Amino acid sequence: MGGVTTKPYARRSDLDALRGFAMLLGIALHASLSFTSFFWPVQDTQQNELFGLFFSAIHGFRMPLFFLLSGFFTAMLWRQRGLRSLLSHRLRRVLLPLLLGLVTVVPAVSFISGIALTSGTGVDEAETAKNDIWTAAAAGQLEEIKQCLANGADLDTLDSTFGTTPLAWAALHGQTAVVELLLQLGAEVNRQTRDGGTALHAAAFLGRTETAALLIEHGADAQIRNTSGMTPRQSSAVDWELTLYILALLKIELDEDEAKAGRLEIADLLGGIENQGANSAASLSDRLVQITSMPIFSSPVFHHLWFLWFLCWLVVAFAAYAAVADRLKWQGPRKWLLLSPARFLWLIPLSMVPQWFMGLTMPGFGPDTSIGILPMPQVLLYYAIFFGFGALYFDCDDRQATLGKSWRWMLPLGLFVVFPLGLEFSLGSFGFREALLPPSMTRPFAVAMQVIYAWIMAFACMGLFRTFFVGENKSIRYMSDASYWLYVVHLPLVMGAQWAVRAWPLWPIVKFTLICLLVTGLLLLTYQTIVRYSWLGKLLNGPRARPE
Repeated sequence: MGGVTTKPYARRSDLDALRGFAMLLGIALHASLSFTSFFWPVQDTQQNELFGLFFSAIHGFRMPLFFLLSGFFTAMLWRQRGLRSLLSHRLRRVLLPLLLGLVTVVPAVSFISGIALTSGTGVDEAETAKNDIWTAAAAGQLEEIKQCLANGADLDTLDSTFGTTPLAWAALHGQTAVVELLLQLGAEVNRQTRDGGTALHAAAFLGRTETAALLIEHGADAQIRNTSGMTPRQSSAVDWELTLYILALLKIELDEDEAKAGRLEIADLLGGIENQGANSAASLSDRLVQITSMPIFSSPVFHHLWFLWFLCWLVVAFAAYAAVADRLKWQGPRKWLLLSPARFLWLIPLSMVPQWFMGLTMPGFGPDTSIGILPMPQVLLYYAIFFGFGALYFDCDDRQATLGKSWRWMLPLGLFVVFPLGLEFSLGSFGFREALLPPSMTRPFAVAMQVIYAWIMAFACMGLFRTFFVGENKSIRYMSDASYWLYVVHLPLVMGAQWAVRAWPLWPIVKFTLICLLVTGLLLLTYQTIVRYSWLGKLLNGPRARPE
């Protein structure tokens, strides 16, 4: 059978354990989001910026590592069992769980998101009902707003549900008269909301032209960036399907044609598209934004299961490569291309190409996420590079663990040097990038740091696990098997736990720990009692013999 080899490959228990660890990190990653200013359906009353750093640190390398390992194990299966067996295996272990998750887990995520967004935090409900300046602002009720202020409402306070000011809420709803009143009464025009945006961000996002013009007239700063790194002008370019999704969550009705026209007017008011036609890269970026804004790319379909959908695409591409390699009897590249430091000379520039075209409408640190029916090309290409490297790495037969042997210096370099620099160049998180680089060089350095961080952390994690998880360990093997179930099912449980504890007067770290422990414990219990020896466990991990 094509691809089958008699070469005695030893099982890489360390990489098996690392794959399970990467899946488990997803629980911590999503559990942290309710304590950050990132857009997330469940917002905890206890916010802490450190969780934003924690999220970004994991997000910057976790999925690239995931795809690298997937490429390794895909190549292993092909070399040991042949192409036909590989395709059959991936059909049963990837595509079928994805289809099952689309009709079970994904609807559960949407359901819990809806409940969380409409329930509030449970804090100060009576006070909110008494002085609900936000409802009055959304409805354009000027006298009610004055009454709320007379009752003690604060002009610049943030509401407990969405973390927005009355001014930004009025701008979002296009209530220009309310905006004018609030500004006359002393509202801070550049007061930032929970996500770092301003009222001008809100007006630009939904194309509220008159409101935006009024805010600019009163000194609104068009250069302020929210926590995603977006200026107000960039907010006007967020893809429309994502906009519709957010509108549904906020329960705001909007005329599509009017909003899109307003967005264009506001973009022109704020300076238009920068460097329009100045270079081919900018033009290509604009075209890519237009293409990926189409519903087939941007409509939220897969939620966190997008990884499985991407894996299906990459396996198909790998099958084509494997067929050619079988015909040519190719056994992989020269080891030095992958194992020596020279690998960075081609990996970093190659990865920078798709990374450059990510974050076009939603700037941030790390790779984009693509959850539409068709993967966004730049996102798929980015992960394909990591997947391909992992596949080629298998053929190197790196029994000496050369790839990750420098993990002791790579790990601190990545976490304490490259990561902070990447955050600063990408988002200006610490406020010193202008002193380091001219504006024209900020983006190239941001892209480079993001790519370097992903590769360094991936290799460092491989070396770390090679050092401490060399031999077969039953407990580690069990967690590795269970991690697939944990990955598929965890998100609705995490969101449910976040919603349950959102108003508890506890430190964020305490609630975060409780969420992780509760969700992980519940998932392990269900895996052992319901999944492991059932048809579902067979689908996810293959058959397991029940102990006598």
